[in-house]
Amino acid sequence: MSVRTISAINPARRAMRWLAYGALPVLGMGAVPALAADGASADAEAEIIDGFQLQNVDPLQFGRIVPSGLGGTVTIDTYTGTVSTIGQVVAVGTDQSRARFTVKAPVGVILILAGDPTVELTRVGGSETMTATLTHRGTTGVAAATVFGLPIGLIATAPDQEIHTGGALTIAGNQPEGTYEGSFTLMASYL
Repeated sequence: MSVRTISAINPARRAMRWLAYGALPVLGMGAVPALAADGASADAEAEIIDGFQLQNVDPLQFGRIVPSGLGGTVTIDTYTGTVSTIGQVVAVGTDQSRARFTVKAPVGVILILAGDPTVELTRVGGSETMTATLTHRGTTGVAAATVFGLPIGLIATAPDQEIHTGGALTIAGNQPEGTYEGSFTLMASYL
């Protein structure tokens, strides 16, 4: 007794087998026309620009101050340059000013500011000191640069930028008379 197996193959399936086993080698031999090809060229450019420049133009001037009693604080607003006092001190005259720095950086770069948080002023010819807390802010030619809502620096919106430094100087009521001087550093870098 012999057993015979009979199988029925769907005609669509037979066509698929033919394509898989018979037609694919032919495709590799160039029997089917190649797709059209073309080429194009483009120019390449680079521009070298003068580097980044930071320069101090105006110093931070707390001006003439008259303390009495318990002393107080003289503040110069970083944004506006407005002078205000707290406590028993009087700012005399109009020679107070915030420090001004000019920056030249390409439009579109992100500026990162880093500056001393305080400056210690020492009396000329003496050793007495006063400390000012500093604030550094970009005011002209810059806008806040944020990533995911977090401030990361300032983006240059014009070729010339200005950064101002203001601060709050604390004066003791018995602060010795004299001229007080000090210096601070502002650094700026860009991405």
